[in-house]
Amino acid sequence: MQSFFKLKPFHIYNIILFILFSLIVNKNQNLIILYYSIYSAFHILLIYLGIYHYRSILFIIYFLYGLILDILLFNEIGPHLLVFMITLIFLKLLLKYLYGLNSFKIYILLIFMQSLMIFSEIFLGYIFFDFKFDFIFFIKIIILCMILSYPIFILFSKIDQIK
Repeated sequence: MQSFFKLKPFHIYNIILFILFSLIVNKNQNLIILYYSIYSAFHILLIYLGIYHYRSILFIIYFLYGLILDILLFNEIGPHLLVFMITLIFLKLLLKYLYGLNSFKIYILLIFMQSLMIFSEIFLGYIFFDFKFDFIFFIKIIILCMILSYPIFILFSKIDQIK
Protein backbone atom coordinates (compact mmCIF):
# COMPACT_ATOMS: atom_id res chain seq x y z
CA MET A 1 0.00 0.00 0.00
CA GLN A 2 2.88 2.35 0.75
CA SER A 3 4.27 2.07 -2.81
CA PHE A 4 0.91 3.27 -4.18
CA PHE A 5 1.48 6.73 -2.68
CA LYS A 6 5.14 6.97 -3.62
CA LEU A 7 5.31 8.86 -6.91
CA LYS A 8 8.18 8.74 -9.34
CA PRO A 9 9.62 12.02 -10.72
CA PHE A 10 7.84 11.54 -14.06
CA HIS A 11 4.48 11.40 -12.29
CA ILE A 12 5.31 14.43 -10.13
CA TYR A 13 6.21 16.41 -13.24
CA ASN A 14 2.93 15.46 -14.87
CA ILE A 15 0.99 16.62 -11.81
CA ILE A 16 2.90 19.92 -11.87
CA LEU A 17 2.28 20.20 -15.62
CA PHE A 18 -1.45 19.71 -15.08
CA ILE A 19 -1.54 22.36 -12.34
CA LEU A 20 0.37 24.84 -14.52
CA PHE A 21 -1.93 24.07 -17.44
CA SER A 22 -4.99 24.69 -15.28
CA LEU A 23 -3.62 28.06 -14.25
CA ILE A 24 -2.72 29.03 -17.83
CA VAL A 25 -6.22 28.48 -19.20
CA ASN A 26 -7.71 30.62 -16.40
CA LYS A 27 -5.93 33.88 -17.24
CA ASN A 28 -6.39 36.68 -14.72
CA GLN A 29 -5.59 40.16 -16.04
CA ASN A 30 -4.89 41.43 -12.50
CA LEU A 31 -2.04 38.96 -12.04
CA ILE A 32 -0.46 39.19 -15.49
CA ILE A 33 3.16 38.76 -14.28
CA LEU A 34 2.14 35.62 -12.45
CA TYR A 35 0.41 34.40 -15.62
CA TYR A 36 3.55 35.04 -17.71
CA SER A 37 5.64 33.22 -15.09
CA ILE A 38 3.33 30.20 -15.14
CA TYR A 39 3.27 30.21 -18.94
CA SER A 40 7.07 30.26 -18.95
CA ALA A 41 7.33 27.47 -16.35
CA PHE A 42 4.86 25.34 -18.34
CA HIS A 43 7.09 25.51 -21.42
CA ILE A 44 10.25 24.86 -19.42
CA LEU A 45 8.65 21.76 -17.92
CA LEU A 46 7.51 20.49 -21.31
CA ILE A 47 11.03 20.72 -22.67
CA TYR A 48 12.55 19.29 -19.49
CA LEU A 49 10.27 16.26 -19.70
CA GLY A 50 11.24 15.75 -23.33
CA ILE A 51 14.95 15.90 -22.54
CA TYR A 52 15.27 14.10 -19.22
CA HIS A 53 12.19 11.88 -19.05
CA TYR A 54 11.44 10.98 -22.64
CA ARG A 55 8.81 8.27 -23.06
CA SER A 56 6.47 7.50 -25.94
CA ILE A 57 3.51 8.53 -23.75
CA LEU A 58 4.79 12.10 -24.07
CA PHE A 59 3.37 12.20 -27.61
CA ILE A 60 -0.11 11.78 -26.16
CA ILE A 61 0.57 14.24 -23.32
CA TYR A 62 1.98 16.92 -25.66
CA PHE A 63 -0.86 16.34 -28.11
CA LEU A 64 -3.56 16.73 -25.47
CA TYR A 65 -2.04 19.83 -23.89
CA GLY A 66 -1.44 21.43 -27.28
CA LEU A 67 -4.93 20.61 -28.51
CA ILE A 68 -6.71 21.81 -25.38
CA LEU A 69 -4.62 24.98 -25.13
CA ASP A 70 -5.43 25.84 -28.73
CA ILE A 71 -9.12 25.18 -28.33
CA LEU A 72 -9.38 27.16 -25.09
CA LEU A 73 -7.15 30.08 -26.12
CA PHE A 74 -7.80 30.31 -29.88
CA ASN A 75 -11.07 28.37 -30.21
CA GLU A 76 -9.39 26.41 -33.04
CA ILE A 77 -6.59 23.91 -33.48
CA GLY A 78 -3.38 25.74 -34.17
CA PRO A 79 0.03 26.86 -32.97
CA HIS A 80 0.41 25.13 -29.61
CA LEU A 81 -0.39 21.69 -30.96
CA LEU A 82 1.89 22.11 -33.95
CA VAL A 83 4.80 23.53 -31.95
CA PHE A 84 4.50 20.99 -29.12
CA MET A 85 4.52 18.03 -31.51
CA ILE A 86 7.42 19.38 -33.61
CA THR A 87 9.39 20.06 -30.42
CA LEU A 88 8.89 16.53 -29.15
CA ILE A 89 9.90 15.00 -32.49
CA PHE A 90 12.97 17.25 -32.52
CA LEU A 91 13.86 16.24 -28.96
CA LYS A 92 13.47 12.55 -29.82
CA LEU A 93 15.91 12.96 -32.71
CA LEU A 94 18.29 15.00 -30.57
CA LEU A 95 18.34 12.71 -27.51
CA LYS A 96 21.30 10.60 -28.54
CA TYR A 97 23.41 13.76 -28.88
CA LEU A 98 22.29 15.21 -25.56
CA TYR A 99 23.77 12.43 -23.43
CA GLY A 100 27.27 13.81 -23.91
CA LEU A 101 26.37 17.33 -22.82
CA ASN A 102 26.90 18.65 -19.32
CA SER A 103 24.04 20.19 -17.36
CA PHE A 104 25.04 23.79 -18.20
CA LYS A 105 24.84 23.14 -21.94
CA ILE A 106 21.48 21.43 -21.53
CA TYR A 107 20.31 24.39 -19.44
CA ILE A 108 21.29 26.79 -22.26
CA LEU A 109 19.57 24.50 -24.79
CA LEU A 110 16.45 24.46 -22.62
CA ILE A 111 16.30 28.28 -22.52
CA PHE A 112 16.93 28.52 -26.25
CA MET A 113 14.27 25.94 -27.08
CA GLN A 114 11.75 27.61 -24.80
CA SER A 115 12.35 30.96 -26.50
CA LEU A 116 12.02 29.33 -29.90
CA MET A 117 8.81 27.52 -28.87
CA ILE A 118 7.14 30.67 -27.59
CA PHE A 119 8.26 32.72 -30.58
CA SER A 120 6.92 30.02 -32.92
CA GLU A 121 3.57 29.93 -31.12
CA ILE A 122 3.21 33.72 -31.34
CA PHE A 123 4.31 33.77 -34.98
CA LEU A 124 2.01 30.91 -36.02
CA GLY A 125 -0.88 32.55 -34.16
CA TYR A 126 -0.20 35.67 -36.22
CA ILE A 127 -0.06 33.73 -39.50
CA PHE A 128 -2.99 31.34 -38.92
CA PHE A 129 -5.38 33.48 -36.90
CA ASP A 130 -4.22 37.04 -37.62
CA PHE A 131 -3.56 37.65 -33.95
CA LYS A 132 -1.45 40.65 -33.13
CA PHE A 133 2.22 39.74 -33.06
CA ASP A 134 2.84 40.85 -29.50
CA PHE A 135 6.56 41.46 -29.31
CA ILE A 136 6.21 42.94 -25.81
CA PHE A 137 4.59 39.69 -24.60
CA PHE A 138 7.49 37.74 -26.12
CA ILE A 139 10.11 39.95 -24.45
CA LYS A 140 8.36 39.69 -21.07
CA ILE A 141 8.23 35.91 -21.36
CA ILE A 142 11.92 35.70 -22.30
CA ILE A 143 12.94 37.94 -19.40
CA LEU A 144 10.87 35.87 -17.00
CA CYS A 145 12.36 32.73 -18.52
CA MET A 146 15.84 34.01 -17.79
CA ILE A 147 14.91 34.91 -14.21
CA LEU A 148 12.90 31.79 -13.40
CA SER A 149 14.76 29.13 -15.35
CA TYR A 150 17.63 28.57 -12.95
CA PRO A 151 15.47 28.14 -9.80
CA ILE A 152 13.12 25.90 -11.77
CA PHE A 153 16.05 23.86 -13.06
CA ILE A 154 17.34 23.44 -9.48
CA LEU A 155 13.86 22.40 -8.30
CA PHE A 156 13.63 19.85 -11.10
CA SER A 157 17.03 18.41 -10.20
CA LYS A 158 15.77 17.96 -6.60
CA ILE A 159 12.63 16.21 -7.88
CA ASP A 160 14.81 13.95 -10.02
CA GLN A 161 16.63 12.77 -6.89
CA ILE A 162 13.42 11.26 -5.51
CA LYS A 163 13.66 7.48 -5.66
